[in-house]
Amino acid sequence: MIKVSFTGLRERLQTLDRLEREQLPFAAALALTRTAQVVADDLRREMQVVFDRPTPATLNSLFIQPATKQRMEARVWIKDGSSPGPGGRSVGGNGAWGKGRAAIKWLTPEVFGGPRDDKGVERLLRRRGVLAQGQYVVPGEKMPLDQYGNVSRGALNKILSGANLFTQEGYSANATGSKRSRAKGNAKRYFVMHDSNRKPFAIAERTGSGRSGLRVVLAFTKRPSYSKALDWYAIAERSADQNLPIEFEKAMAQALATSRRR
Repeated sequence: MIKVSFTGLRERLQTLDRLEREQLPFAAALALTRTAQVVADDLRREMQVVFDRPTPATLNSLFIQPATKQRMEARVWIKDGSSPGPGGRSVGGNGAWGKGRAAIKWLTPEVFGGPRDDKGVERLLRRRGVLAQGQYVVPGEKMPLDQYGNVSRGALNKILSGANLFTQEGYSANATGSKRSRAKGNAKRYFVMHDSNRKPFAIAERTGSGRSGLRVVLAFTKRPSYSKALDWYAIAERSADQNLPIEFEKAMAQALATSRRR
């Protein structure tokens, strides 16, 4: 989390006249909030540079907690799946990111480095006894990916259904022997592959006959670990240092102009 706050307010207060001192709390809170918005925009632009085809969920993952007259501090951080809190607001989106994992789950390794958390598909496969502890899922080498470089939700659902891997909670999403399901062919197309010790190591698709007609769509691998890609704090601090003085002068001018019109 980056916090945007003032230093040297006491010294600045001594240089202001009466009207300026009266407007200082409003102007300061406004400047801090506007600076936090600029910081968030700068971070978002950096994501577009350092990440390979970032999804809308990633680009819309920041929230701002505005400053107030009582709390002279604005905050910028990554959504954690809960409400940003009183006065908090999203940056650059309508909240659609919230489907699935919280943004902080996949962005924290990009900020600090280190291993990533489990995805929903990995938790499901563990419950089904297909994926061992310490194993994680990556797309197969020839698996078609969406515009963001990921397996699409529709394709993933088709794979899990065809391989009979959905859990039976409330309804069944698995392929069955019904006429409609047989027409789709998914129940015979996807299956879990095992090694010579009968340990699962992938989910495959039958695209033809024989071994040449098999394609790995989801491979099981060791836990992925990431090096730090987004220099969050350096970018945010540089942006705040550059923009806070500018935003304060603009906010003070706005506050004084508004006060004099009353």
